[in-house]
Amino acid sequence: MKIEGIAAVTGAGQGIGLGVTEALARQGFDVLALVLEESMGEAVEKATIGAAGSVQVQVLDVTKMGDFAFPDNLQVVVNNAGIRRDYLPIEMSEPEEFEKVFAVNFFGLVEVTRRAIPVMRAAGRGVICNISSGSLWSAIPFLSSYRTSKAAVSALCETLRIEMAPFGIRVVEIMPGATVSGINADSILRRVADAVKYPEYEKMAKLQFQMNQQVPEATPALDVGYAIVNAILDDGGPMRYATDPGSNEMLQRWRTSLDEDLMGEVLARYQEILPK
Repeated sequence: MKIEGIAAVTGAGQGIGLGVTEALARQGFDVLALVLEESMGEAVEKATIGAAGSVQVQVLDVTKMGDFAFPDNLQVVVNNAGIRRDYLPIEMSEPEEFEKVFAVNFFGLVEVTRRAIPVMRAAGRGVICNISSGSLWSAIPFLSSYRTSKAAVSALCETLRIEMAPFGIRVVEIMPGATVSGINADSILRRVADAVKYPEYEKMAKLQFQMNQQVPEATPALDVGYAIVNAILDDGGPMRYATDPGSNEMLQRWRTSLDEDLMGEVLARYQEILPK
């Protein structure tokens, strides 16, 4: 891909969004950094000092987009904005838990994409880059609202890839491994799941946390940002990418393993609390 036009990033104020914003700008893209709150603009400006490309910061809540419109020279959109709520068992998750997560992670992403497509189609080129999750590779308990929202994104990417092909628009799905970010700082890699407060799930939550101590350290967000930019620039590449050597290995295994085998491996980890 020739670097020209605008690359827009949602959720650009922190974590992966900030990392990919900096990486895009330092690679020479002119970046439209879409942040949730005005105060986040300072972090974007600081991170991109001296970058080859320009950076414009704009406040955008993907659940309340109003009359927002992309510029005519849009070349790339990175749908990164996302949230995760409490780590709860499905039976203890109220409908609003799913509604709030899907509002940002899926429906917000869909609306951003809907508005980007006509602009890219008119130009006859572009890349739609959606951030899903490496959590889709394994049946992680207590992460149902987040994982299902990201699974919806993954399915959307597949359909979108086919629909966009006649217009010269590539679709890229990024499945990050553990990344240094606000979400990661409060993740089950750092603490016991909220499910621990329910007696029925206490043992599983504690065992999960114990096993998570074996997970490698999270990858810096800027490193993940550069991996995302490389995927965006990889014209002949696949749709799905991971973001570090460990997650790349997991992605390849996920692609070549049977679902039932992967599920069986997860269940085996909890053997000590399963019925005999």
